[in-house]
Amino acid sequence: MSSSSRIGILGAGRAGTAFARAAARAGIDVQIASTRTPSQMRYHLMQYAPQARAVQAENIAEGVDLVLLAVPQEDLDDVEPEWLAHRIVVDATNRWENEPLPLWFEEGLASGLSSSEVIAQRFPDSQVVKALNHISHWAMDAPVTEEARAAIVAADDVSVAEPVAALVRSLGFEPVIAESLAAGRHTEPGTPYFNVPATAEQLSRELL
Repeated sequence: MSSSSRIGILGAGRAGTAFARAAARAGIDVQIASTRTPSQMRYHLMQYAPQARAVQAENIAEGVDLVLLAVPQEDLDDVEPEWLAHRIVVDATNRWENEPLPLWFEEGLASGLSSSEVIAQRFPDSQVVKALNHISHWAMDAPVTEEARAAIVAADDVSVAEPVAALVRSLGFEPVIAESLAAGRHTEPGTPYFNVPATAEQLSRELL
C-alpha cells in the first residue's frame, strides 16, 4: 500500500481514532464516520484524530477501496450493507461479554460461525477480512520497535488479504495471513493473543 493511499474508517471511538492516528503517521489519508454528523464530530476529531477527515456514514466508501469497520457489534444494525458494497471491509470489531447483539448476529454465532463470517453474510457485496481487532488502541499508539509485533489477517481469498496485509505492515505490524475468514476466531476476546504481543511465529502456531 502506497503512502498516498486513502482508507475509510467507520467508527470514531477509541479503536477507530487509534487506527486513524496510526494511519496518519504512516502517511495514509483517512476519512472517518460515525453515527454523528461530520460537524458533530469536529471537536472530537480535533482531539483524537486531527488529521482524519469526517464524512457522512453513508459516504464512508467513496474514493477508497478499503474500509475499517470499527463500530461496536451491538450497533451493526445501524450500518447499511450498501454503504460498504464492492469494498474490502476490515472487520476490526469484537464481541464483548453481555453485549446486546442484533438478533441476526446472535443467530449466526449460534449456528457455529465466527463473528466475521456472520458479518460477511450481513454484507454479501463486500469482501470481509478479519484483522486488527486483537491489537489494542494503546498498542496502535506505541512506538514501532525493531521486532515488529505480529497481527493476524484472516480471509477466504488471499488476493483480498494482501492489501489488508499491506495496510497492517504500514501501521507497523507484521501480518500473518490465515487461510480462511473462519480462522479469525483465533483473534477474538478470550484467545491467547488477544491484546497480547506476539511474534509471527507464535501467531502462526496459534492458527494450526
